[in-house]
Amino acid sequence: MNFGATLRELRINRGIGQKELAFILNLSTGTISNYENEVHSPDLETLCKIADYYNTTTDYLLGRDANPYRIGLENLLQRPFAGKHTLLDLLTALHRLSPLEKRLVYGLVKCLGKETPAG
Repeated sequence: MNFGATLRELRINRGIGQKELAFILNLSTGTISNYENEVHSPDLETLCKIADYYNTTTDYLLGRDANPYRIGLENLLQRPFAGKHTLLDLLTALHRLSPLEKRLVYGLVKCLGKETPAG
């Protein structure tokens, strides 16, 4: 995937528009549009700001790494989580969901984590 498509996907998955992302990054909406349409590329400082905002790596943004997550806890992510599946497997599957599916999964997890009242 190219930078523009990756940026668009991250923005949509976050549930924000180009205008909001432009405000967050202190850029114009046209600049965000140009990035997403591959008209222009960000400078290094802006690329780092985008990576920080999405908590990802510049390598992921540039298509050099398929893993969107910053790995400081690589050992933890590779440990079995549910049977043979790792936490990284779960995060990867969640990342691929649509924004609506992500909200539904989040709501389900919140419900599962609630204690049932003593009856």
